[in-house]
Amino acid sequence: MKELLVFDLDGTLLNGDERLTSKTRRALQELDRLEINWTIATGRMPHGALESLPNLVFKHPQVYKNGVLMWDLNEDKIISKIPMDSREVREVCSRLRSQNINPWLNTIDHENNIGAIISAITTPREKEWSGFLKNQGVVVQENSDFSDIQDHVLNIFAATDNANVLGMAEACADLDEVSVFAGHDMYKPGSYWLDIHHSSGTKGDAVKLVQQQLGAEKIICFGDSDNDFSMFEIADESYAMGQGLDELKAMSTSVIGSNSEDGVAHFLAQRYGFSIG
Repeated sequence: MKELLVFDLDGTLLNGDERLTSKTRRALQELDRLEINWTIATGRMPHGALESLPNLVFKHPQVYKNGVLMWDLNEDKIISKIPMDSREVREVCSRLRSQNINPWLNTIDHENNIGAIISAITTPREKEWSGFLKNQGVVVQENSDFSDIQDHVLNIFAATDNANVLGMAEACADLDEVSVFAGHDMYKPGSYWLDIHHSSGTKGDAVKLVQQQLGAEKIICFGDSDNDFSMFEIADESYAMGQGLDELKAMSTSVIGSNSEDGVAHFLAQRYGFSIG
């Protein structure tokens, strides 16, 4: 049976330092040697994934921004996108500002160049993120009121110490075409993250597209958080990380080791009969 394995990144393939360990890298290499199909489905943008997965070669398209963007890192080209409605972008940003949350916009122009927009760069973390994006070749624009945005907006995000982000799902519940994810930042204690995008973009829908392109008969998914629910729902088998959400564990086929214990690598080695050293 032709299988497609799909891995979340943060909290799943990546360890607590946002890196792929040597054991996990070896496990992925073994999958390639055995001609087992695999890809990633992440809340990151392509440049964010590329930073944490240096020298990794993909054989199949990857899912980014929780499904609103499909990209091929090997050829650096877009496969599909689901941008937000411009009116809802303005409304969401207005609600975020009312909570003293400074939103970033991830954008893609009509020639499929990825960019970012922020009203103003003021905090050390915003300066750090802006520098990272520029180093990745992403054009960062400052636009005080987000007026006259010509590019498509893929998502709205924030990385902040403002706990108000945790209430934004409820605050935006009346916006039908908006999905909101927020939580504690696993890499920076005391900080939070927020990600808002079009509700039509889900990891599950995007993974189904990869499955159809590949002709795979079976989907096997790995994840740890609420943005993995949609792909667990459509998977034939699903495996929750040991440190993952209890709700995700409850809907999984089984629970495996944590990301800090190379849980995915050990599971794959046992399932497919190879050594990771």
